[in-house]
Amino acid sequence: MFASQDQTVDQKLMTLWHNYADNNQVATSLRDVESMRHSSQNLGLMVSIAAFGLNEVARLTLRSRKYC
Repeated sequence: MFASQDQTVDQKLMTLWHNYADNNQVATSLRDVESMRHSSQNLGLMVSIAAFGLNEVARLTLRSRKYC
C-alpha cells in the first residue's frame, strides 16, 4: 500500500472512531485492520528475504563451473 493510501485509510478509521467510539463493531474493525497491516508487513518481509536468498543461490550456481 502506498503511503498516501495508508494515510487515507488512517483518516477514515479515525473518523469512524470519533463518530462511533462507543460502538463495539468499530473497535473490532480497527483491530482487524491493524492485524491485516501487521500480517501484510510480515508477509512482505518474508517474500523479500526469500527473493534475496533465491537470488544469491542462483547467482552462486550460475557462476560455479560445476553446474555449467
